[in-house]
Amino acid sequence: MTTAKQYLDILRKREPQLWTESLEESPFTENDLSEIEKGLGYSLPIPYREFLLSYTMPENLTVLVSFCGDSFANSWWKTFSREKNRYIDRPEHDIGPTVQFEWHNIKGNNGAEFLENLKKEQTAEEGCACFLDAGFIQIGEVYGYLTFLDLVNGGIVTIHEEGVYDMMLDDGVNGEDKAEVRNYMESRRLYICKDFNGFLRFVCTGDFLDEDEAKFPTQEELEQDYSY
Repeated sequence: MTTAKQYLDILRKREPQLWTESLEESPFTENDLSEIEKGLGYSLPIPYREFLLSYTMPENLTVLVSFCGDSFANSWWKTFSREKNRYIDRPEHDIGPTVQFEWHNIKGNNGAEFLENLKKEQTAEEGCACFLDAGFIQIGEVYGYLTFLDLVNGGIVTIHEEGVYDMMLDDGVNGEDKAEVRNYMESRRLYICKDFNGFLRFVCTGDFLDEDEAKFPTQEELEQDYSY
C-alpha cells in the first residue's frame, strides 16, 4: 500500500509550486499524537497518524481533484463550476469535473500546539463548532462542500455548508449535542473516501474518485461506465 510520504512525494512532483521550500520531516512523535488523542477524546485513525508523522505540511493548499459518479459529476454544481471557470473539460471523455480542492492542515510543532490550533480554528467558526466535538476534523472544502475526517470510522465525509444550517434548522439537530450531530452525519451516508489514505490518493494523484461508491475506478471502468 502506498504510504503517506509516497503520496505527498507524488504531489510535490506534480505540483512543485505548492511548496516554497523542500518537504521537511514532521516534528511529531508518538507521544505528541497520544497528547492530541487525549485532548480530543478520540483515537486518531492509523492512516491519519501516519500522515501526521510524515512531513510538515503547508497550512493551506489548493489542489486539483477529479470526480466521477452522480453526486457531483452530474449535478448542477458541474454547470456552476463551469460558469465560475473552475471546471476543466476532459476532451477525450466527459467523465466528470476536475475542480479546486482547498486542503487545510493544522499547524503545530508539537501535540499541544496542534491541539490548541485545532480547537481554536474549528470551534470558532459559526455553525461548525459542533463537528469537532462529534469527532469530525475539517480537512478542506470543495465548491461549498465541507470535508471532514471522521475520527470514529476513519472515513472522509462531506456536507454542503448550507446543509449545516439545514441540519439544525430543518432537521432539528441540536448543534451542541455531539451524539445528535454524529447520528445525523452517519445516517446521511455522505462518505466519499473509506479512509485518509484514500483521501491522500484523491488529492495527490489526480485519480478520478467515484464519490458515490467511495472508490477509484480503473481506466477501463472510466472508459466503459463513466464516459458519456
